[in-house]
Amino acid sequence: MSKPGFPPFAPYHSRSSRRLRNFYLSVGLWRRRASIWLAAILVGLAATTLASGSHLLHRWFDAAYNASPYWALLITPGGLGLSVWLLNRYFTGAGGGGIPQAIVCLQPGAVAIREKFLTLRGVVGKMVLTLLGIASGATFGYEGPIVQVGAAIKYSFDRKAALANEGTARGLILAGAAAGVAAAFNTPLAGIVFAIEEMGRTLDQRSSKTILLSVILAGLTATALIGNYNYFGVTSTTLPLASGWYAIPVTGLLGGVVGGLTAKLILAFSHQLPGPLARWRDSRPILFAVGCGVVIAAIGIASAGSTFGTGYYRAQDIIQGHNAGLEGYSVLKLITLLLSYISGAPGGMFAPSLAVGAGFGLNVSHLLPGLPYTALVLLGMVAFFAGMTRAPMTGFVIVMEMTDSNGMIIPLMAAALIASSVSRIVSRHSLYDGQAHLLLKQLAGPRLPKPATQVRAASEAQQHDPD
Repeated sequence: MSKPGFPPFAPYHSRSSRRLRNFYLSVGLWRRRASIWLAAILVGLAATTLASGSHLLHRWFDAAYNASPYWALLITPGGLGLSVWLLNRYFTGAGGGGIPQAIVCLQPGAVAIREKFLTLRGVVGKMVLTLLGIASGATFGYEGPIVQVGAAIKYSFDRKAALANEGTARGLILAGAAAGVAAAFNTPLAGIVFAIEEMGRTLDQRSSKTILLSVILAGLTATALIGNYNYFGVTSTTLPLASGWYAIPVTGLLGGVVGGLTAKLILAFSHQLPGPLARWRDSRPILFAVGCGVVIAAIGIASAGSTFGTGYYRAQDIIQGHNAGLEGYSVLKLITLLLSYISGAPGGMFAPSLAVGAGFGLNVSHLLPGLPYTALVLLGMVAFFAGMTRAPMTGFVIVMEMTDSNGMIIPLMAAALIASSVSRIVSRHSLYDGQAHLLLKQLAGPRLPKPATQVRAASEAQQHDPD
């Protein structure tokens, strides 16, 4: 019996147990938060490495080309052949553009697929092979690969929680993808929109904090290392709607048709190449990549070097009005984009598609003289991107943020919406959803559920907040 005036022992012991338990849970919670924060910082570092490495290797290739254009006939085929060899020999999970691979990992219960594409070994392979493809002068970007890299880093750093809860796994993949896009382009809003529109289609409230925090930390890391920059510079252009409104439906219609046809062609090549080319790629993949590299190099030499690389510098030139000799850039760049893709070497199409769109906008400016040139270029970028990817919100937000063109919000929104709607008529499937579905077929056979982007969060397992 306890003494008068003193509480009994059992309640005291119970309170001590609760305090110890709460302390332990708090420590565990902070450990998980620390891993999430660290992963977001690493995504920012990876994006910075890819961005800085891309520009450095681009300048290295330009230096070799300026010494002699014919160096490209050695560098481009050799780089693509080496990339395919390394992919098949050491990094089998690092193939493709990155976005379809991240999308299929959102498939409910796709643990085996995640173990293939979301590994730290795959992160290293994806970064090395992406930079190798860019160094070769092929039409590749790093923004698509950083989506898979970001998702893999986030997933790997909290793998135990992801395996225990399907909602947590999905939230981590979306957070990594959004953080990667935000850090690569220095566009935090576009990163979030991309995660919602192109990958998740729906955003669970419990994972929104993780996505937002990851975008902030990855963006801050990239900004601390390379500064607060605008990807394509700054423009204050506007489109007078009273006198120039017709430019919106024109660019939207043309962008939807051309972008939709491009997506349809890429999906057809994803399924199977024409007979002889398919047999060649299947039996001699390295030699096939070398052959693609020879054609890419020949086109680059014929265009005075304008079609080599990601397209970042040429798009910047077009936006700023330095467009001499670039009238045929959109068509030639689109051809090298397709050749780079079918070569089998890993690399993204995100930034190259914006470069093709800039060239497309340049062509539209010749059809509509008297209207602000830069405004038409921006409309062309958004229209082609939205037509190809059928992601209008991501299209107008990313171009607006990359050029700091706030005065073009309404025209960009309208052109993106028109292009996306027209693209639905031209191509049955959107680019990344179609690629994800084909990838699922390759991985698991013909009988499959719909891609992960078509699965609503409400039908998934109970969400868990990793933050």
